[in-house]
Amino acid sequence: MAENPSRSARLATDPFADTIITIEAAGTASLPRRIGGRAVDRIVQLTQLLADLVHPDHAIDKLAFRKSLERRAANSVKALANDLGCYAAFASNRLGHALPARAHDLVAYLEDCEARGLSPATASRRLASLAAIHALLGASPSTGETMVRDAMIGYRKRIGSAQRQAGPLRYGPGIEAVSELDARRSDEEREAHARRGFTLTTLLAACDGDPPGLRDAALLSLAYDTGLRVSELLRVAVAHTGPNEAGDGSGTLFIPISKTDRTGKGAYAWISPESMRRISDWLEIGGIRGGPMFRRIAVRRAKARPAQRPMPIHAIPYGALVTRERVRGRKAELAKVAYAIGGSALTPAAVRLIIKRTALRAADLGLVELYGAALEEAIAKLSTHSLRVGLTQDLFASGADAGPIAQALRWSSTATALRYGRELAPASNATAQMLRNVRR
Repeated sequence: MAENPSRSARLATDPFADTIITIEAAGTASLPRRIGGRAVDRIVQLTQLLADLVHPDHAIDKLAFRKSLERRAANSVKALANDLGCYAAFASNRLGHALPARAHDLVAYLEDCEARGLSPATASRRLASLAAIHALLGASPSTGETMVRDAMIGYRKRIGSAQRQAGPLRYGPGIEAVSELDARRSDEEREAHARRGFTLTTLLAACDGDPPGLRDAALLSLAYDTGLRVSELLRVAVAHTGPNEAGDGSGTLFIPISKTDRTGKGAYAWISPESMRRISDWLEIGGIRGGPMFRRIAVRRAKARPAQRPMPIHAIPYGALVTRERVRGRKAELAKVAYAIGGSALTPAAVRLIIKRTALRAADLGLVELYGAALEEAIAKLSTHSLRVGLTQDLFASGADAGPIAQALRWSSTATALRYGRELAPASNATAQMLRNVRR
């Protein structure tokens, strides 16, 4: 097979199939361009929504408004735009110029949210977004008035305030043995328990040894170890990781910026030896020496072609197409697979697809005992946040307190950690710590 010498390509023969595999290192090949819709400029969207909603007597300083949005995280701006769009749809038929909003307007909006079946958590977030919009406009928000607070309390009482969270991807049977409760189970019982749902161990077992599989395994393993948000995960560069001085194979990840660190002070996270090995395997096979760690991979496949003997002209059937291959014959060709490593980072949608696709493959391989509707529901619950939730629950299960967990996962308070681990947190509270070995 002739190869372009300008490309840093490496050839290997798959020992399990008659297939020629080509790996084109990062930056040496052009990936196919995907045609799709253009990304929405959320700042422009917000500015236009405000122009339609704000009363003419209330002037908008567009420059100050734009600059105040630029300092916010992209996901925060997206949430503001979506929430304000929801309020705009409500106001268009009822209120006209609906900003600044009065308390009566907000109560009517909450009633509309409840009638449409929105959860109290969603309605509460939209109230918070409206309060933020008022602050950006320099107007006093009505969200804190007694009437609005009472309406929100009633909303929660009628519907319930438990929030839906991403399906957790916990480590698996190995980590469960850390807690005394699970340590009393036999190995067979722990394995059977783990097979009832998806775990990190299950997904890693479903990753192939080809470039996409090595990338996915490194991504999943690092995301679990560090509890990274998807925005933080996609910003990981090769230069951000390095070995620890302890020499035990573990490493350290530098996180230059995060949701709770918009000024870029930076933070550090520990990486397990297993994750360091997986990262090394991925970087080596992808020829990645710098830049984004997790990148898109284009896969090109060609089927095997059998040999074809030359055929004299007079032997070709009348009306059949006369080709060079028919006349001169053709050598047999092996199946070919070419992997081209891109230069830019993955997108959040790509990470979500990797998680769900790997989970489905794990089910196809029989690594989990989930079928039919139960399987579909389990995969639907998985998201880019699942590994962060799973790590939080494993930390609670191992006896860690909410404070150190919040610090390790870079939360500004313990409230979110407690929400993610609300079913496991009681096992690590003060009562459990004192009475665990006393009241058996």
